[in-house]
Amino acid sequence: MSVEADFGAWLKSASLIAVASSDALAAAWGDLAAKAELVSALAEKADAETEANRQLTLFGAPMVLEVLQVDGLRIDLIGKPVTLRASRTGYANGANVFVIGAREVEQVERTNLTVLRKLA
Repeated sequence: MSVEADFGAWLKSASLIAVASSDALAAAWGDLAAKAELVSALAEKADAETEANRQLTLFGAPMVLEVLQVDGLRIDLIGKPVTLRASRTGYANGANVFVIGAREVEQVERTNLTVLRKLA
């Protein structure tokens, strides 16, 4: 199999680096602040910077891991942001959460969702 020289050079090139940081988070957390690094399939540095800032916005606040039960068999929600309303503290007006797990309870047609919710 033959590959064009420019394309081959691009495939062999080092990864582009994009960094996102927050002075407010650094001041609030100091050395306890988490650092994340990942390799993605994004080809353009601007796209990587946009993604880095998106992740900073998502994970740049204290979060809580919670389990809530919802009606229906909803394993399809894994990996999705959803708005949930419940009588539980923090959910009365609806809370935006990210679903990281789901366990369907078929006998009662309900699903236990494991979610991440921002506290701030």
